[in-house]
Order: sequence, then structure tokens, then C-alpha cells
Amino acid sequence: MATWKLVIHKKQIAMHDRLPSFVANQALKTRLDRCQDLPSSPVVATRILELSLDPAATLNKVAETVSLDPALTAKILRIANSSLYICQSKADNLDEAITRIGLPGVLTLVLSFSVVSRQQHNSSVGLDYNLFWRRAVVTAAGARQLGELVDGAYAEDLYLAGLLQDVGMLALDRVVPQLYREHGALQCDHRQLQGAEQGALGTDHAAVGAWLLERWNLPAQLVYAVAASHDPDALVVPPQFQTVAQCAAVAGDLADIYWSEDLHTALAHAIARARDWLGIERDTLSRVVEAVAEEARNSAVLFNVDVGDSTLMNSLMEQAKAILMVRNLQALQETASLNSATESLESRTRELEEQNRRDPLTGLYNRAYLDVVLEHEFEVATAHGWPLALAFVDLDHFKIVNDTYGHQAGDKILREAAALLQQCARANDILARYGGEEFVLVLPGTGLAGVRLVCERLLHAFREARHSVGDHQEICVTTSVGIAIFGEGTYFPSIGALLRAADRALYSAKRAGRNREVYYRADLD
Repeated sequence: MATWKLVIHKKQIAMHDRLPSFVANQALKTRLDRCQDLPSSPVVATRILELSLDPAATLNKVAETVSLDPALTAKILRIANSSLYICQSKADNLDEAITRIGLPGVLTLVLSFSVVSRQQHNSSVGLDYNLFWRRAVVTAAGARQLGELVDGAYAEDLYLAGLLQDVGMLALDRVVPQLYREHGALQCDHRQLQGAEQGALGTDHAAVGAWLLERWNLPAQLVYAVAASHDPDALVVPPQFQTVAQCAAVAGDLADIYWSEDLHTALAHAIARARDWLGIERDTLSRVVEAVAEEARNSAVLFNVDVGDSTLMNSLMEQAKAILMVRNLQALQETASLNSATESLESRTRELEEQNRRDPLTGLYNRAYLDVVLEHEFEVATAHGWPLALAFVDLDHFKIVNDTYGHQAGDKILREAAALLQQCARANDILARYGGEEFVLVLPGTGLAGVRLVCERLLHAFREARHSVGDHQEICVTTSVGIAIFGEGTYFPSIGALLRAADRALYSAKRAGRNREVYYRADLD
């Protein structure tokens, strides 16, 4: 092999030059300094980093160093022959693989594989390591995709910055083990988690991660990218590192999309920061979201990380793309330049809005949309003096069904129950799944006589229905119904009070033996 000198883009390596003190909490810093179980800098990666700064080093020397770790050698050969580096000929040896990938890429891969393989199998009752590494590979994929858009020279740096973005959590889990036991539920929302860490320690995992990378003597742009990974505006980042820090932060926002309970809010946060910091608009971000999901799956295989339910991941990606499309439509509408495309996209928007209103299992309206409907119907009934009936419908002994026949059978019965409810309801009635095996039937403009007809028809339908739960086995699942009526002499100060009244009636129906309807009376209180 030819002896090549190592030539590195000036943006790729910038070592520490009076970095700030990232961890101000001296007591915590002392505990970190004295901890013998912190994540450590990989030996091979450290040696390659030293070679990258040596003007006399050659790619031959890099190959010799990598070959000291057979597992790393195999992975680098595999990547050199993957779709990431499309070549007609196959790289048969490490020298050819390193020549194809280049030193920056090799440095990133060696550091990445070394850190992940050394740390991913630790166990903890506080830190969710599975979630940690799932988020790490998604963040790394997002960082690389953003780097390619902004400046290709940043892509390799950013991949590693994304992968190590939350490495401070590994250190904090060692020295403050109770931290993530107490705040475990926040690990899916890093903005909230950061606030909890600040409240408990006066610092956060981003600052601790930067401190750790500085100890490893990693390049300054990586240290700043980790330090500013959640809020670059809160840290004075040198101008030459701002783009890397901002890309890493937006990559973290993209990762939050896959685990946030509020997809719309998480996506809005990512959209705003991608636009304001990187000049990336919604339509471009939609393509990034799709590419991130694909690259994350590939990275997960290489790192032996389980990214979880791929179907769920694909579903979230499609939802995010759809929301981005709708928001992009709104922006286009403001410019009055849609023409014939507007009608088609508005139709898609309505479909998405309707989809967001529906419970995915039963197809009935979901709880969020039910809240909107109830407020509206209560206002109308109050304003016009019309009656408004509300019925809670609960499947009897449903827990026993799940425990006996399994959750798949339970889900099947829930779908069939929803179909029965739709058959019994009238055209203007509103049906929603309230939660679990509980449903709500809203009957606008309906008094006692109308409610009684609907509910008796409903009870009879469930008594007669048979549900298949296995080979030649059928069961009957009855219902208990609690009903409250606003109007006809009974009034409630709010929709919440009406809901509570129907719930009390349902509770009374259950206590009375189930498989029946009970109407709210004041003495039920």
C-alpha cells in the first residue's frame, strides 16, 4: 500500500484551548473525579486520535493500530463494503477499507464502536440503558443527515457528537444512582429531564458529558457539541463550533420525536430550531426525518442496539412527515400560491385531522376529541335550553377476559364492542373510547325517553352477541351503563359535573350486579 500522509479538514480536529469549566458543582465534580467506574476513553480510539494530530503519521500506521482490535477491524471492513461507500470493487483488507473511508470517518467509527461496545451492556435500576442507546443511534443518524445538508465536512464529527450527546447520563448514573430512579419517567423528554437534573444537582448531563469528553482529550468541537446539545443559546460557543453545536441540538430534537408523548409539540420545537439555526425548512426536514429512520435502523444493526418496535417507529415517522406536510401547507397558504394543489392537500389535512381524532384500535373518537365535543355540546345545551344526555358504557369483567384469553382476544372484543355501539347509536349521537374498556355515548338534544330506547337496545345487543376467542369457543360480554341527563329538571354547573354524575351512575350499576343501566339521582352522591 502507498504511504499517504494524513490530511484532515481544518474543521475536523480542534483540540482544547482554555475550555470553560462545564461542571460548576464542586461536590459533584469531586465525586466524578474520584469515581473509578466512569466510562473511559477507548485505547485504540485514543491512539488513532493521537495519530490524526501527528503530521508524520500514515494510513499504514492507522491500519496497524486498528488491527489491534479484531472486532473493530471486522466492523470497519463491513462498513467499507456497505452502501455507504458504493464502489465497484470490494475492499479485501484493512488498508483498502481505511483508504476508502478516510481518516475522519475511521476516527468516528473507532470511537463510536469502542464507546458503545464498552458501555451499552451496563445495568441500572435508574437509567434506562435500552432507551439510552436507542436514542443515541437516532440522534447520531439525525446529526449526520443535518451535517450533510449544512456542510458535508461536519458530517463525521456530528455523527459522533450525536452518539455521545447524552454520555453524561452514564457518568451521573454511576455517581448519583438515585437521580434516574427518582426521575426515570422523564428520560423520554430530555428538556424536562434537564430541568430535573438542574434542580437536583445545579448542572445537567450535557455539562457532565462535556467534562467527560474533555477528560478523554477529544476535539473541542465535540466537547462543545455535547455541552450545548440541548440549548446552544445558553452556552457561549465559539463561532467556529456553533454550527456543529446547533446541528447536534436539532438532532436531539428529532430523536425526541420518537419518544415524546406529545408528537406535535416535539415536532414544532424541532421545526423552529432547524429553521432558525440551520435555515432548514419544513419540506427539507420531512426528508431528513425519513432518512433518519432508515439510517438509525442500519446503525442499530452495526452497534447491536435494539431500536424497539420497527412498526411503531415507521408509524411515528409517517405521522411526523404528515404533520410537516400539513404545516408546510399552512405556510404556503399564507403566500396565496397554492392554486389547484390546495384542494388536494386540504383534503389530506382533513383526513389527518380525522385520523388524529380516532382511537387506533376501535376507530371511535378518542378521549382528546371527546373533551372538545363535550365542551361544545354543553355550551349549546346551556345556551338553547336543550337536554344533553351522557352515558358511560363499561364492559363487564373485561380484566378476566384479558387474563383468561389474552390481550389479542381482548382487543378483538373491544373492536367488536365498538361496532355494536355504532349499530345501537343514532346518526347524531357521538361515540368515543374513554379509556381501556370504557366508552362514552353523547346524545345531544335527547331526554330520558330517547336515552332509554338507545340504552335498552344497547344492553340487549351485548347480551345477544357472541365473541369468538379461540377454536370453537365463544363468550358473551355484557355491559354496565351509567347515564346522566342535563335538562328536564336536572342541571349541572359544568360538563365535568355531568361526567362525574354519569360515572357515579356507572359505579352504582356495577355494585348492583352489572349488566344493567342506572340513571343518575342526587342520592347516588
